[in-house]
Amino acid sequence: MKPATTFSPARLADLVGAENVLTGAAELTAWEVDGLRPSAVVRPGTAAEITGILAMAAAERLAVIPMGGRSKLGVGMPPRNYDVALDLTRMNRLLAFDPADLTLGVEPGVRFAQLEQELAAQRQFLPLAPAFAERATMGGIIAASADSPLRHAYGSARDQLLGVEFVTGAGVAAKSGGRVVKNVTGYDIHQLLAGSLGTLAVITRLNFRTHPMPLRERMFVAAFVGSEGALECCRAIGKSQLQPRIVEVFNPATARVLQAPRVLRDRWSVAVAAAGHAAVIARHERELSRMARERGADDFAVFDGAEQDALFTALREFPRLALEAFPGAAIFRVPILPGAMPELLHKAQAVSERHHIETAILVRASGIVYIALLTPGGDGDARSAAHLLPACRDLMQAGPDAGVRPMIEWCPTSLKREMSIWPPPGSDQALAEKLKRLFDPQGILSPGRFLGGL
Repeated sequence: MKPATTFSPARLADLVGAENVLTGAAELTAWEVDGLRPSAVVRPGTAAEITGILAMAAAERLAVIPMGGRSKLGVGMPPRNYDVALDLTRMNRLLAFDPADLTLGVEPGVRFAQLEQELAAQRQFLPLAPAFAERATMGGIIAASADSPLRHAYGSARDQLLGVEFVTGAGVAAKSGGRVVKNVTGYDIHQLLAGSLGTLAVITRLNFRTHPMPLRERMFVAAFVGSEGALECCRAIGKSQLQPRIVEVFNPATARVLQAPRVLRDRWSVAVAAAGHAAVIARHERELSRMARERGADDFAVFDGAEQDALFTALREFPRLALEAFPGAAIFRVPILPGAMPELLHKAQAVSERHHIETAILVRASGIVYIALLTPGGDGDARSAAHLLPACRDLMQAGPDAGVRPMIEWCPTSLKREMSIWPPPGSDQALAEKLKRLFDPQGILSPGRFLGGL
């Protein structure tokens, strides 16, 4: 495979040292994005080095894709061009941590699993809990706006972010959030960078709010014959005075993917986590058991200790587990209002039956639905891909009828060559294009990977 563009990596070596520039064909394979290989990998160690790299790239019109643990390179469309992989894993320092003030500053290459351990030593945590937790880096989690079971109680990844420092596609260092006054454009830039897939800027520092770890936690799982009772139970929880940490609903196919102990694999399940004092947890158990029973649950189980940890980890890692079991799967991520969920699930079931594809569904009651179309073949399996394509188109077209705009978060590269994984651009596309021109005037950062071809 030829590199996207031929250029001399000598100037990159001048900026970061020859030992931090990779150009060997065998080495570059590990940094491919949707089958496209860069001409070089550069591994900066400081924000100043990133500034120099991006200034050079802008001057020479080199396409740059920033990355960390490479766990989310499959998210987004294939890049139009790809010259330089900007590997941020050397920038892995904990810059500031004030347990008393519940604030934290890290470089983008810090791995979530490493940070989780350091915070736990101080009885604190970040409510992110992303999939691919062992590999995921903090910069990548924010750039992909990675989802989490904990969003029910704590909000999305961007809600945890106090501020960032970053370098624009023009090679200009800037910062937003925290004690910094809003950028002159009038936007909270750190909020805009969350979910932008590295198409606007390269993050060099992230500031978060941390949270005290709960005194104790317990999970409860109610099992239902169908989705109706499970969703009714969720609505009852939402209207109650209970304040659970997570509320997740999943179908039998997802239960089989999760492989969690004691979860019934022929039922729809509602998994709820409660935390706090013993009296709080006891109240959750009483109320949840009653709600589930009144809505037709035929099983109600209590999870504690290792079983609870195993179930939470499985829910967090659902995308990874689905892709490991079904390498050719397409996993939709659908932001949705709770009231529209029954209609979406009905349409997903219709697509599953029409195309004879098993469908794994995971509902985050706070407003995200994952729909995984499970096909066993990998990216090179032409028959599997041909079977998957019409089902994905069908489900994507069904989204607007249910009042939602689905995206395909994970799928084989071959499918991306046949259809867009993004929904049609909405009314905010003009603003997105304006921001792209403002922050990346030469269009060098992850070109073509984001919504609307940005």
